[in-house]
Amino acid sequence: MLWRFPYHPTAYDDDWEDQPAQGLFFQWGLGVVLPMLIVGWGIFAIITRQSSWSGERGISMTLQGTNAMASGVAAISAAIFLHCHYFWGNVYDQAWFAVLGKIAGAAGFIVGIGIVIVRAGVLGRN
Repeated sequence: MLWRFPYHPTAYDDDWEDQPAQGLFFQWGLGVVLPMLIVGWGIFAIITRQSSWSGERGISMTLQGTNAMASGVAAISAAIFLHCHYFWGNVYDQAWFAVLGKIAGAAGFIVGIGIVIVRAGVLGRN
């Protein structure tokens, strides 16, 4: 069972709202290294205006132009969210800038993915 009722998260649980899991792996691995890799991918997608996504059973999708740039923005926004949650959330428990960064990262991710979904999924533009 993933959730306990009543739910009282501990330092070993991570629910994206409260203080993140503690430890060097979470702070530096998920808070610095992983976001840097994701930002690198996002910048590459924006600069080259091309991004590829692999899926199940060998199915892949290549985005170009505006869609690739929007997916790059979504990736950078997700990296900002992860950095603010795992790094700054471990340094300063629920500091205003960590929470604000998580909100900005989530909003950017939603906008970027929303553009990709509407343009590629609904309108069929690649």
